[in-house]
Amino acid sequence: MATSEELFGDDSKYVTCSSDVNGAVPLPDSFKYTAVNVAGPGLQQDPSEIVYSGCDCTLPSCGQHCPCIQMFGPSYTEDAKLVTSSSQTLSSTDNDIITKPVLECSASCKCSSECINRVVQNGPRFQLQVFNTTTKGWGLRAVEKIPKNAFVCEYAGEILTDKEAKKRTDALTGDDMNYILVVKENISDEKVIRTNIDPAIIGNVGRFINHSCNPNLFQVVVRIENEIPRVGLFAVRDIEALEELSYSYWGDTKQGQLDGMGRLHKPCYCEGPNCSGFLPIDASLF
Repeated sequence: MATSEELFGDDSKYVTCSSDVNGAVPLPDSFKYTAVNVAGPGLQQDPSEIVYSGCDCTLPSCGQHCPCIQMFGPSYTEDAKLVTSSSQTLSSTDNDIITKPVLECSASCKCSSECINRVVQNGPRFQLQVFNTTTKGWGLRAVEKIPKNAFVCEYAGEILTDKEAKKRTDALTGDDMNYILVVKENISDEKVIRTNIDPAIIGNVGRFINHSCNPNLFQVVVRIENEIPRVGLFAVRDIEALEELSYSYWGDTKQGQLDGMGRLHKPCYCEGPNCSGFLPIDASLF
């Protein structure tokens, strides 16, 4: 069996495989692990290209006068938890959780890697484990307790153009999993910024997280180096050790509905009290 270092690259310090995997490798031979987003076919910009100018803060950790923090206000607490307000409802039954924009310090900033405004870019900080679920194939679970609002991991992969995302979706068979996450940011009534993240071929540990209609993780859009967003997954509530991690896939879940290729929605096995019975599908991919 491949080692954790071989499977999970830079994240292997915090990500392992369960011993019950029995020699199976949870990744296809052609898969390449990446801890951060990479450019997919036809994308004109490198997702890791440093475009934003950095702060000149001379202290190891930035304070309230840092221009990066002042852009949208403080994003993280001293213990690296996401700052939320009373207007942000972080209910585990909500499919669309709205949080304010997050701008982290970047490599162009003078602060240290331990800066309070560097969380998602530093990767996982809690022990996570890939394991074989009973009904959902591979899954990801917490090895230790994770507190509410703590960062768990990123959902990273290839950043695809809309054309490439639709091409890959059209090529899927009824047995294939669709890993493409479509991030839609409403800038105004008439403008929506769309980003397609696909970890199917090149990606990180986020690809193992299953859907739940009652998830314990929520998605936060974070920008660091440039305007291409990164997606951080944070704890909706306190998560117990050995609890499976899950988030809500975005899309429609009407029972019996066919997708854009005439295929039925895949069944959902989350067993939550509010389970819709089917996995969501983003119709814009067809």
